[in-house]
Formats: sequence, structure tokens, C-alpha cells
Amino acid sequence: MKTSETKINKPSSDLHNVRVAVVITNWNEEIIKPMLEDCLSLLDKYNIDKKTFVVPGAYELPFIAQNLCTEYDAIILLGCIIKGETPHFDIISQSISDKVLETSLDKNTPIIFGVLTTNNESEAEERAASKGSEFALSALSVLDTLKKIK
Repeated sequence: MKTSETKINKPSSDLHNVRVAVVITNWNEEIIKPMLEDCLSLLDKYNIDKKTFVVPGAYELPFIAQNLCTEYDAIILLGCIIKGETPHFDIISQSISDKVLETSLDKNTPIIFGVLTTNNESEAEERAASKGSEFALSALSVLDTLKKIK
């Protein structure tokens, strides 16, 4: 497993007026909780106006993201899909990643795909410990770049 942190540019623009939605799943709650705490902690450091929403599972994430695009400047989706013995993992993972990208482009809203797709629970727990802040920083970095473009 990769141990070094991902290098994401810290925002240099004033982002005090942006609104960020964080959507989490009930499924695999023990994995999601540390990611959510890590994500919200970083958003707090930048004084970001944020709101958290909860959906049952990863399959519902694209639908809720689509509905949040008109009210929020960026959306962070946090979920976890752990591979099992059936093709369910592949079907759900591919379906939601495709729809999240499609929604982000159609709605012209950055949607961060913070859905862990792991082989087992221990991989998920290991990744969840630090990924929330990376997903939050990704959202802020994209918003910062958008401000520079406009």
C-alpha cells in the first residue's frame, strides 16, 4: 500500500464564501466516520460553509450529488465498497463512478469521488484514516483553480 501523502495544492484564493456539501453513506459506517471527521476538520481550517448529508449506500451518492449541485459550489462524496465474492462490487463501483463524473460535467460542479474501493476491511480502515482531508483539499484546490480561471 502507498504510504506517502498525495501532493495537492493548497488553495491560495479566498474561499470564505464557498459552500461545500459532504455526502456520506450509512453502509460501512465504521470506515466512513474517520474519513468524515478528517474531511470536516480540514474544511474547518479554511472556515468553509459546509453541510453533511447521509444516504443509505454508495449507489445513492450520484443521485443526491445531482440534487445538491444547484446549492453547493463543490460536493465531496464519502463511501466505501469492499470487494466480496460476487460481482456486486464491480457493478456498483463502476456504475457510481461513471454517474458521478457525468453529473459533475453536466452540472459544471466539482464532485470529489471519495469512495474507497478496497479488497478487504483492513485496507479500507487503513485508507480511511487519512483520506478525508485529501478529499476535502481536492475540493478546495479545484475551487481555487476555478476562481483563477474566472
